[in-house]
Amino acid sequence: MPQYKIDLHIHTCLSPCGSLEMSPLRIVERAMAQGLDAIAITDHNATQQYPAIKELGEERGLVVFPGVEVATREEVHCVVLFPSDEVRVVFQAYLDSYLPPIPNNPERMGDQIWVNRNDEIEGEVPWTLISGVDRSINEVAAYARQLGCLFMPAHVERPSYSIISQLGFIDPTLPIDALEYNNAARFESLVERNSYLKNYLSFTASDAHWLAQIGENPSILEADVLSFESLQKAFRKENGYSLQSATR
Repeated sequence: MPQYKIDLHIHTCLSPCGSLEMSPLRIVERAMAQGLDAIAITDHNATQQYPAIKELGEERGLVVFPGVEVATREEVHCVVLFPSDEVRVVFQAYLDSYLPPIPNNPERMGDQIWVNRNDEIEGEVPWTLISGVDRSINEVAAYARQLGCLFMPAHVERPSYSIISQLGFIDPTLPIDALEYNNAARFESLVERNSYLKNYLSFTASDAHWLAQIGENPSILEADVLSFESLQKAFRKENGYSLQSATR
């Protein structure tokens, strides 16, 4: 069965904590230089930068999945991947309706711009994107599931903004498709202290905010074709499909 090298957590210049060098063309070129077959664009509470990157990816043979990193009311960061661009637009409206209208201060928090394929500014989000939306993790997960999305708590091994650091545990009724982690040693230590985490599919991603980080912690998707549907099957371990850290 074919194997695909993927990185499912990448930020762009739209994220206030992302480098302005994270433009569409640079992201695609860096991903391909790293030998990646697919990436997911997952800015903080915003998705407007995805279309330009998808267009460039299609021209160069790189699959680009639409996604977002949601900060919930509890300040838990979660990655949501969308089955289509239409669902991305619907989910963006959902985020916009619950994001607190706190004006962004670019000098203090960072710029929140999205650009076209030529690095020309297309727009700017006025409200600070690192705020938690006014929805609990359970509500966000339920809405994601309703739309057919994939839902994963992000960087679960980190001491801040992770589901474990913020809540202390994972509710077994929470509809999670997988757990994402960035640092293998920290994740192994976390699992040793919380053995129930072994019950969840886990995978690595870079959470790249700078170009050099893209592809830093890739995962391998084993599937007949590279598609969102294949990701779904891999998360459910159907048809022999699998997703695991590239370092295992």
